Amino acid sequence: MRLQARALLLMLLLAFAGGASAAVSAHLDRERIALSESVELTIRVTGSMRAEEPDLAPLERHFEVLGSKRNSSFTMSNGRSESSTTWQVTLMARHAGELTIPAIAVGGERTQPIAIRVSEDPAPASAAAREVQLQVETDAAEVHVQQQLLLTVRLLHAVDFERGATLEAPEIPDAVVRELGENSYEKLIDGRRYGVFERRYAVFPQRSGELVVPALGFQAALGGGSWFDRSGGRGRMLRLRSEEKRIRVLPPEAGATPWLPARVLTVIETWDRSPQELRVGDSATRTVTITATGLTGAQLPPLPAPAVEGLRFYPDQPRIEDAQDAEGITGTRIESSAVIPSRAGDIEFPEIKVRWWDTANQRFEEAVVPRRSIRVLPGANAAPAPAPLAGAQPGTSASAPAAAANSATSVAPAQPSPPPAAPPWPWIIATLLLALSTAFSSWQWRRLALATPPSAAEPPAASADTAREAQLFATLAAACRANDASQVQALLPRWGRAAFPHAAIHSASDLGAAAQDEKLGAHIERLLASRYAANAAPCELGVLLGRLEAARAAALEQRKRGTRADALPPLYAAPPVHEGP
Repeated sequence: MRLQARALLLMLLLAFAGGASAAVSAHLDRERIALSESVELTIRVTGSMRAEEPDLAPLERHFEVLGSKRNSSFTMSNGRSESSTTWQVTLMARHAGELTIPAIAVGGERTQPIAIRVSEDPAPASAAAREVQLQVETDAAEVHVQQQLLLTVRLLHAVDFERGATLEAPEIPDAVVRELGENSYEKLIDGRRYGVFERRYAVFPQRSGELVVPALGFQAALGGGSWFDRSGGRGRMLRLRSEEKRIRVLPPEAGATPWLPARVLTVIETWDRSPQELRVGDSATRTVTITATGLTGAQLPPLPAPAVEGLRFYPDQPRIEDAQDAEGITGTRIESSAVIPSRAGDIEFPEIKVRWWDTANQRFEEAVVPRRSIRVLPGANAAPAPAPLAGAQPGTSASAPAAAANSATSVAPAQPSPPPAAPPWPWIIATLLLALSTAFSSWQWRRLALATPPSAAEPPAASADTAREAQLFATLAAACRANDASQVQALLPRWGRAAFPHAAIHSASDLGAAAQDEKLGAHIERLLASRYAANAAPCELGVLLGRLEAARAAALEQRKRGTRADALPPLYAAPPVHEGP
């Protein structure tokens, strides 16, 4: 054990002592290479195990440093020890020509310069003459501004790659580039099987003129290992560059606003329920979808806001979607609106027309949603027609009960004429007595009615209407306090018809006009928007209740004033009362 410790100490002393006489050398594995091939530079320091890292900065002028790895060793033989440190640096030439590996500094020592000849890559005589090929293709040599151009980058290889292979993505000025995906398959070329790797892109030029697709680069390690592998394997490095592509870009065609170059464009309209079944106050969702092959969803324009008399629209935020397939990008714009009829009758939706440029046939086309007519039915809770007074017959005036009674008497079916010897005196007497009794009762009712002062209580029918209005408002107020927007919306037109019986109230949105209260109408519109429009601010139902209470108080006051104004003066003045002497 003591002998081993002494030997280790001796080795360390020799190593430190050898630092003063360290030697630095460098060499290349080849002195002639093609531009697409890598070369390996080996830098070796002997006589020291703690050598500093070499300064590789001088290499950057003519070479690209792909990677490096370091190994240290210590040997002892016949009483002599030797320590060394080795760096293996993988280089790719930036250009062809007679180049020089400059002197590399390692600590206080420097290597000797090394000459190397780099030649251009010869063009292959056939597709199978090279183990690896890099191809770039486009689906057109001429496109319009914002038209989709399909770019395919294809790598064919008859050998396997080690890990670390890289393929550059295209960076194209004045264009939007979207990657579509990758695909791998095999292909037989001149009797040799190649693996094929494809990557596809959709390119959208943003200005007219010439579009330049720059040369793309690929590099990989072939064979036994890569520069990231510290196992000691040495693989051959390969670097390829594709050819540059130039595409002519035309300006938009005249008269195209908006400009929509696409392979296919469609516009469709859908409903969540049949629009022919709508009633006043109902809600239905109408969706219009624009789909274009060769455009992104962001390129599709918003549709004009519909303006249809008798309908209210509450739009959602539009949805923008993109799908990718072998044809490139298919963009979609989806616009949905809640539609609420505010009146009954026939209503017509105008047609929707989108003009676009057919890139396949080079002409303008139009996608059209035809106009649509619907018939809106009255609301389910529409106010019924006023009922006739009791005793009045259909088609007669309720203000003339006596005339109605006389008419009823005169149209009684005639009896067959009896024999002259036996006239129907009992029936005649009974009829006269009934007529006299009816006339007396009518006079008595009229006298009592005229004697009633104006401040008398309301008739039973008016009292029932008042009680119904009060009950509906109490239910409506409770729904507001419970923050139940759905129930509030349903109760608003019902209470409105009870509070304003002479107004045409078909839906909640008619209530503001009936009450002649703009603030109330604005609060109701805010409630409807919060129910049907996406991202709308919620309606404060407590504030809405305050406006409803104010409108109700004004309506009750107006009703009282109208009742007093409508009171009739007595037909006959009461006779003066004379007191006795």
